[in-house]
Order: sequence, then C-alpha cells, then structure tokens
Amino acid sequence: MKLKSFGLASLFALAALGAAQAEPKRIAIASFGEHPALNEVAEGFKERMGELGYVEGKDATYSFVHANFDRTLVPQVLQKVEAEKPALALLLTTGLNQAAVRGITDKSIPIVFGAVVDPVVAGIVPDWQHGSEFSTGASMMPDFDATFAYLKTVMPEIKSVGTLFNPGEDNDATNMELIEKAAEKAGIKVVGVPVENAADLPQRVQSFAGQVDAIFLIQSNIVQTSVPVVAQVAQRMKMPLFNSVFAPDLADQLAGFHAISYRKNGVHAADLADRILKGEKPADIAPYVPTEADFDSYVSVKGMEAVGLPIPAALADSPWLLK
Repeated sequence: MKLKSFGLASLFALAALGAAQAEPKRIAIASFGEHPALNEVAEGFKERMGELGYVEGKDATYSFVHANFDRTLVPQVLQKVEAEKPALALLLTTGLNQAAVRGITDKSIPIVFGAVVDPVVAGIVPDWQHGSEFSTGASMMPDFDATFAYLKTVMPEIKSVGTLFNPGEDNDATNMELIEKAAEKAGIKVVGVPVENAADLPQRVQSFAGQVDAIFLIQSNIVQTSVPVVAQVAQRMKMPLFNSVFAPDLADQLAGFHAISYRKNGVHAADLADRILKGEKPADIAPYVPTEADFDSYVSVKGMEAVGLPIPAALADSPWLLK
C-alpha cells in the first residue's frame, strides 16, 4: 500500500513538475517610444525567439509598454516592467537602459538592451568584453568609414557633410566623435549642428544652405522621430539627404540610406536572450558589435532626381537602387 501511495505521489509530483516546466517565459518589452525603427527591433527579437524554440503563447508571452518619447514617463514604464516580474526584459534605446540601471531595483530580472549605440560610454555595461551584473545586449555601433565610402560612391564630388545631433544624448556624442574621426580619414568636412528641441529642426536644417554638399542623419532620437520634417526642408533646399535608418515610406524624399538594420539588431538581442534564459549570466556575455552584414545601402532614384542629382554610371545596375 505504501508503495502504491509513493507511486501515486510521484506521479502527481511529476505532473506538477511538467506543468511548471510548461509555463511560458514572460518577456517584457519596453521602449522609449513607438517608432517604426524601434518596432523593427522588437519584431526581429520576437521572430528570432520563435526560431530558437520560444513559440509565442506556448513557450513565451510578451508584454509591451513605452514612454511615448516622454522622459517623465520613464520611471512609470520601468515600474511596470519590474511589477511583471518577467523572466527577461528587452529594453530599447540608450536613455531607457540608462534609467534602468537604478530604476529597476530587482536585479534578478535580466535585461537585454537593443537600439543602443555605445553601452560602455552610456554606463550600461562596464566594457565591450562583459555585460553588467544584470544587463547585456546588442549595440548599434555605426561604421562611418563604410558610410563615407557609400557617400563617395553616390556623390563622387562630395567634400562636406552636415549632420544634426542632440548634445544632451550620450548616443549622439558617440556618433559625433566617430563620424568626425571617419570624416577626417575620408577627407570630408563634417558640419555638426546641435538641436535640443524638435521644433527647432526646420531652422537648423536651413543653416546647412551653402555650407555642405549633403546631409547625413545619425542615429539620434530627436532627429529620427522627425525625419519627414527634415526631409521636407532639405528637398525644398535641393539638398540631398541621407539617413542611417532605413524608412521605405520616405524613400522618394531622401536621396538614400546607409542604414544599420534594426530588425537584425533585434535578432542579435534574441540570441543573447536565449543564452541568458538557458542559464548564462549577463556579466559573462559580451555586448554584440555590428558587422558589415548588419548594414544596408540604398539609393533613391526619385529622391536623387528631386534634388537635381543624377545616378552615377557605376550604380546603373546596382542592387542599391530604389526605383
């Protein structure tokens, strides 16, 4: 009788264990705001997680919250993430991840970052070889050497490039430092114009008139959320505008893109999340650094025509062309 009781109890225990193992992983996704590029990171992340065996609804469930690009709402967003007690959180943008360093007090919640340019300068991780105690992720470090090679191919006579940046953002500071170093190697002059308020963008764009041959937009939150405004002003000025973020809906208004893939950034973040969920510690996982395969080049035929520029003969049959 005791043996039967033991056997029955074991079966119940195994059934309970199986039920516990079948519980889907709760993954919280939070962003500074909703933007097509940032949404691409989240979509790439979820798609890759599915490929890795985390079937949505069965092996993983997702929640999503954002701060509507309002810094005052960031603490509320982080509190919501922490209250969910997720198995893992995906946080998008530098500012949100910086705030999470102190804003999420439960350090048992592992964090994977995405849409962050330089997590070391931002103080999110200690160095490029390690994550922090609770955070690691996929960076979006630009390759401006490749960008200037691209610009020289599209505009062989280019001598100067203008860009807009927010002096209060760590991402922007890193971008400006890197673009100036790459420009010096390429023999191209960079004119950086600071902008702290989106309402000032039209005036700041106009300041490039007669100063530069083209504008290239870095990965700046304040700029990337207002690209249509920048594009309208640039097109009126007959100034070719290039972007570091691919926006197909604006292809006719921009001359082209040398863009890091936000979707691939999400894919790389998912690969790191999988390692954490399987037991690795964030501190033992180095942040991902983009390679050449993470960037895409495009040239808009209509966008070039709109500012009176021809497509170089060398690009006549190029896969870069958007017609």
